[in-house]
Amino acid sequence: MRVVHVNEHLDWTGGVETYLLHLLPLLDAEGVEQHFVYAQGDANLTQSAFHLPEVSQFGWKQEAAGYSRLAQWLAAIGADVVHVHRAYNLGVLRACLDHGPTVVTCHDYLYLCPAASFFHRRTRTICQRHAGLACFAITLFRHCMTPRPRHALGYYRRVRQFVGWKSRFAAVLCPSDSVRERLLGHGFAAEKTYTLPYFCPLEPNAEPRPLPDQPTVLFLGRVREIKGYDVFIQALGMLPRVRGIMVGDVVGDGGERIRRLAVACGCVDRLDIRPWAHRESVPALFRETSIFAFPSICPETLGIVGLEAMACGVPVVASDVGGVRQWLRHGENGLCVPPKDPVALADAIHQLLKSPDRLLAMGRAGIATVRDQFSPSQHVKRLLAIYQTAMTTQSSRATDADDRPSAVVFNGIN
Repeated sequence: MRVVHVNEHLDWTGGVETYLLHLLPLLDAEGVEQHFVYAQGDANLTQSAFHLPEVSQFGWKQEAAGYSRLAQWLAAIGADVVHVHRAYNLGVLRACLDHGPTVVTCHDYLYLCPAASFFHRRTRTICQRHAGLACFAITLFRHCMTPRPRHALGYYRRVRQFVGWKSRFAAVLCPSDSVRERLLGHGFAAEKTYTLPYFCPLEPNAEPRPLPDQPTVLFLGRVREIKGYDVFIQALGMLPRVRGIMVGDVVGDGGERIRRLAVACGCVDRLDIRPWAHRESVPALFRETSIFAFPSICPETLGIVGLEAMACGVPVVASDVGGVRQWLRHGENGLCVPPKDPVALADAIHQLLKSPDRLLAMGRAGIATVRDQFSPSQHVKRLLAIYQTAMTTQSSRATDADDRPSAVVFNGIN
């Protein structure tokens, strides 16, 4: 089987790339011949890579160039399946669809929401709407899309065309049931829309790590408002004997903003602020941790860092958003709390810290959850079955009006 992966980045930039770079050797071990199409990154991270800057670009000219270059390259490679991860360019997407069986993973909401987030920044609320012209009015009051009209129109067009091509995809993969429900709401066929959660990149511990001497709560992730870092600091301020660790992209004014908030909340002397951790140092971070806090306020597609915490035997207290319930069993391997509620977050952490036995029991349950439901072998087995189905059941071409890409013309190519 020859598979081509298409993604904006070929590096360790974020969660999507971490997943992909762990997936590639697993598929290699199954005898899958793989090639990687990327816009930015390091070609040395995989055996066969094709640099295509247009993957991350949009606009008529870039779409025509992306379509032409990728269509020729795919024909030369002779891919059995093309697996699209993140590609902004509609020409690139169409080249994949025109070549043959195309699988797409909705790692985020890039293909369903013009803002790619289903999140209103001004009101800090989750959007439940389908993309439509009303998005342009809503963003004026709630701030979700970019204020740059050209970019906003491009993002909107990307979503409308992706949904218009819905029956041309051989399979659409979702990290959680929450994402799948949004796709089904847009009319994607249930029989071709699969929930396939990520696997945990860390090998589960045999037993939970010993509890640290000082109760410690960890925040690990991008320091962005949508990740609820401010909720974490506010909650820490309500836990006077608890140490906090914050690990993320703390640079420039961001670090000073965090410190000012920590001073206002009365916990600056208990908050250890650290820069991004290397992948190899993540298990050591969890060994310092009593509880992992995941206070996100956006509709997370899954939350793979929660799986990593549980693999180390660390209970998780998380916001009840998006796909979190795919892995967090409330009262079993952690606790769910309402988003944007530092009081609820602090109370849940306090309740768990009062009982070391409960912390260890939840840690064992988390290890079991990862081992039984989020193992690499299970993920790869299901993914290969989906690839095989895509190869054998993909129809030659969709012909109804919904599928004809008449809205997209690349310099005469239609």
